[in-house]
Amino acid sequence: MYLVLYCHNIGMTDFSFFETDNFDKDDGYIVRGKWPNEQAFRAYLPKEFPHLSDYQIVDLIAEGKQAEQYTAEQLLNKATATQ
Repeated sequence: MYLVLYCHNIGMTDFSFFETDNFDKDDGYIVRGKWPNEQAFRAYLPKEFPHLSDYQIVDLIAEGKQAEQYTAEQLLNKATATQ
């Protein structure tokens, strides 16, 4: 299972996560919200996912808004590159 992390704005307050096993956005669980900063967003994740170590994290926060456009294939390639 994968957990993909996104940031949607330059101000680093609009984040989302995408829980998936196949990178299909129609099948996955996506939550988007406002956090005061990246540190607060990252601190929230273990509350939502108590077994965070069970996930392979695909951290796209640094890639900004462009990461939203990645296809399922591109996400899979990024996930396998981080293994």
